[in-house]
Amino acid sequence: MDPLLISRLFLFALATPAFAALLGLLLRRVSWSNTLTQVLFALSGLVGLGAVALLALEMFAGSLSSLQIGGLGVLQPLGVPFLGIIYAGVLLTSFYSIAALAKYKEIYVLPWLNVASALFLIGMQAVVLAPSVLTFLLAWELMSIAAYFLVIADRTEDSLRAGFLYFVMTHLGFLALAAGLLILSGGNPLLSWAELAQGAATLGALPLSLAFALLFAGFGSKAGLVPLHQWLPYAHPQAPSGSSALLSGVMLKVAVFGFLQSLTFFPSLLFPWMLVVLLLGLVSAFFGALHAAVENDAKRLLAWSSIENMGLIFAGIALYFLTSGTAALAPLAPLFALFVMLHILNHFLFKSGLFMAAGVIQSATHTRDLDSLGGLARRWPLFSGVVLALSLAAAALPPLGTFFGEWALVQALALGLGAGDPASRFTALLVLSSVALVGGLAIFAFVKFFSLVFLGRARTEAAEHAGALSWILATPVAICALLSLGVGLVAFPLISGIPVGKLFGAEVVVAPGAGIDPTLVALILAAPALALWLITRVLRTKIRITDTWDCGAPLTPRMQYTSTGFAAPIRFFFRTLLGARREIITTPVVASNPWVTKKHLDWQIHSIWEVWLYKPLGHGIVRVAHSVRRLQSGVVQFYLLLVLLTLILTLFIAL
Repeated sequence: MDPLLISRLFLFALATPAFAALLGLLLRRVSWSNTLTQVLFALSGLVGLGAVALLALEMFAGSLSSLQIGGLGVLQPLGVPFLGIIYAGVLLTSFYSIAALAKYKEIYVLPWLNVASALFLIGMQAVVLAPSVLTFLLAWELMSIAAYFLVIADRTEDSLRAGFLYFVMTHLGFLALAAGLLILSGGNPLLSWAELAQGAATLGALPLSLAFALLFAGFGSKAGLVPLHQWLPYAHPQAPSGSSALLSGVMLKVAVFGFLQSLTFFPSLLFPWMLVVLLLGLVSAFFGALHAAVENDAKRLLAWSSIENMGLIFAGIALYFLTSGTAALAPLAPLFALFVMLHILNHFLFKSGLFMAAGVIQSATHTRDLDSLGGLARRWPLFSGVVLALSLAAAALPPLGTFFGEWALVQALALGLGAGDPASRFTALLVLSSVALVGGLAIFAFVKFFSLVFLGRARTEAAEHAGALSWILATPVAICALLSLGVGLVAFPLISGIPVGKLFGAEVVVAPGAGIDPTLVALILAAPALALWLITRVLRTKIRITDTWDCGAPLTPRMQYTSTGFAAPIRFFFRTLLGARREIITTPVVASNPWVTKKHLDWQIHSIWEVWLYKPLGHGIVRVAHSVRRLQSGVVQFYLLLVLLTLILTLFIAL
């Protein structure tokens, strides 16, 4: 295949969103302008996917090792899968938005929303294609600012508050990235990545450590790692659901790409810093899964779940580098790399599908509150099956692809229990325990999510009378579920064929029972469901279906489990880490009789990072600002003295 043709396909995919948004502005008074814009967005994603497929085939065949894309720079192999995720996300969400945005013409200003979407899509592509420090920072800022306008698209008070928090955090992250890259480049932002790597090799340990800390903070804040995650559960749910799918399913992967690309600059510092990355990754995974398990808002639950999954991805990256640099553990590194690659892909699929599904549910029922839903499986049986598959993927259960990715992680950690020195074994035990805890919380969260939305009886009139489902809305969600299943079918023989007993040399003892074939695990988990299905088939003619008996009292939706009641055990055991506060609100049934009352239990969950870190930090900044304001005394001589002291300090630093 001609490299020039592939390069032109990438340029077409990059330029088409801008053309589509401009055309949408020119035709903004035409009723079908949004449809035309979204079709052009989808076309850019389709062409981009084709270019990625052709380039991947050429690289696999050995014909190309990189690709020059016009004057934009050279596309390296690392960027190819991430561009594939970007284009797939564009294709799916644009098709979804044809019908989804049409219902919100009075809420969103669609032509300008599409302009922000176009800039966002261009920014994400440009981050991966950027050839130098300056172009990377410009592309990163374009992506970040465009995302801000997606968050505040409906201009409500909640969206503006979430947008402000996102705007502050993303620019703090941008400053950290700029500072880290300028340290590595010696203050020259025009250096290419190759020149930057050469310059970084000459730096000492202290500036390299500072640069790594800044870059990790910048990329970690965009990926939603603790403690820089606070913006994510506020911002992602406020955007239109198609944009939320891009923010959570795609933009977070761009942050992972940036972090992986930056690791090539620190070959001598990776081991100590990877311990920090591992710790923060596991902490992020735990807090993300914990808050998802107790969340009552459907889209916020999905946003917290993204924090969990990004924490696992960063922990997997850290484990890869920690094991690849140790002779006794080096055979485990491919398993961790396999987990990272599979989880990046799987998280994109199931999280994009679930955010779009949440948008479908919200548009039909006008709520995201889990306690106001229920019974939708009766209205949408096929769609509920699709969402069930995506929920299984989010919970890392077979036969979806996420299970096999996380199985590679668990398998590698279990094998690590019998290898290396005692410190390595103890670390493997702690990490394995943490991953098991996070996995259990994730299963709990998505059992709650699916059951409260689709099972039982409808809790509100809107849920009871949800209308027919548009096939345009359901198709992208179904494609995500099918692709996740397809990844599982591909990964199944790959993971099953790992010769776990031969990963190590003869001198290393494999932990007993570590080499478990995932086929056996999948069968054990699937057996109860298969047995129940067979029993119902055999006894179908003998089963009598009638109303549930409740001592003669009529059944009402209020008798069902609520989201608050479902999560009560989790909230009780982790109430300190959740900052849980409860209040029993008592009101008289009749104003004149204070003895006959009705009581309402109000639970509030507060992020301990917000209470213990951000609020004290904000109050401290305000106090410092008030103190500094006193310097504005209006005395000219005092201002001249400050200028003189600044000049002296500048000259001292320069010398």
